[in-house]
Amino acid sequence: MVCQAARFGDVLSTVFGVLTSDAELDRVRRVHQLRSYRIASVLRVGVAVLMAAAMMIGTRRSEWPQQMVLIVLYGVTALCALLLAFSPLRQKLGLGPVAAMRRYEPFAFTAIDVVALTGFQLLSTDGIYPLLIMTLLPVLVGLDVSTRRAAVVLAFTLVGFAVAVIQDPVMVRAIGWPEAVFRFLLYAFLCGTALVVVRIEERHARSVAGLSALREELLAQTMTASEDLQRRISESIHDGPLQDVLAARQELIELDTSCPGDERVGRALAGLQGASERLRQATFELHPAVLEQVGLGPAVQQLAGFTEKRSGIKVTTDIDYPTRNEVDSIMFGVIRELLSNVVHHSRATTASVALGITDETCIVDVADDGVGITGDTMARRLEEGHIGLASHRARVEAAGGRFVFLDVPAGTHVCVELPLKR
Repeated sequence: MVCQAARFGDVLSTVFGVLTSDAELDRVRRVHQLRSYRIASVLRVGVAVLMAAAMMIGTRRSEWPQQMVLIVLYGVTALCALLLAFSPLRQKLGLGPVAAMRRYEPFAFTAIDVVALTGFQLLSTDGIYPLLIMTLLPVLVGLDVSTRRAAVVLAFTLVGFAVAVIQDPVMVRAIGWPEAVFRFLLYAFLCGTALVVVRIEERHARSVAGLSALREELLAQTMTASEDLQRRISESIHDGPLQDVLAARQELIELDTSCPGDERVGRALAGLQGASERLRQATFELHPAVLEQVGLGPAVQQLAGFTEKRSGIKVTTDIDYPTRNEVDSIMFGVIRELLSNVVHHSRATTASVALGITDETCIVDVADDGVGITGDTMARRLEEGHIGLASHRARVEAAGGRFVFLDVPAGTHVCVELPLKR
């Protein structure tokens, strides 16, 4: 039975690893696709300009009206692609790399590239410049990250190039069939090179996805082990030294009741009272029982109270979190680390913590009026070995969230967003 359970656990781990890798590959592919889509949208505008220049320099004036209509339509399409790629409204409308930047939009614009550039060549009865414009198609396709899709598009571009060469009798008579075949082979070689580039880019995306998934798995295991260790230490302090201190304090209270007036007993009671409070605070900061008992909202409220009492910094809270979720421990660790940074590094007099839910996303805002923190400061602390905030940031991002330092005139303002687990 033990061996069967172990094998079943191995199977589950393998399946989970495959699912995680596939999900991470999809995420990395979307990121690469957005980047390539933006580069292609900029190049597409340049291609439209080159088409206009080739029309004026290398084609007959009688062909200009038809070519001009095609170039204008293609230019408008290029501008639309540019606006879609860089518009800040993409995120607000759900059209960012996670939503609409999926599969069909880049492919649609690439198909338009093939039709427009092939049509431009077919509308030109002579001239080498329209043919040269067609050589830009493999460059645009080479920015894709899907080998299969790129192969289909390149096959159509190769057919279009062959048709453009064959249907131009003036050029064939001028250069002869051997040179025409050579140009076709040269174009085929260019298409093949573009396909190899796409294949290399796809392999690179898979490699990055694998490393990213491995990093997430190692980070999750490290943070889970850290939380388990903190829980054990918290329970050990609560069940051991704290109970001993409370018992000793109770004995002194009874002694003070039976033999009042001894100042040494009063001082001992005060010292034990302070020690018990510090031990309670230590157990709470290591692993708050209230987090498991009643949830993240009360735990953050209690953490803010402890922070204000310990540091003298006025901490205001705005908490609207009437739920329990798997991300609670992650967000509590982030808030605890941020408030610890406020206490130890900010030199602030006031701080604020806001916790709420928007669109199935847990959102935390922590701000202070201190000296502020920058990316350079984060990098310097990381080099010095202070990995607390960096590890929490990596954990949030690994869970699909965002950890952002907002630009403010003074102090520090951090916004953390993490989707709730269903």
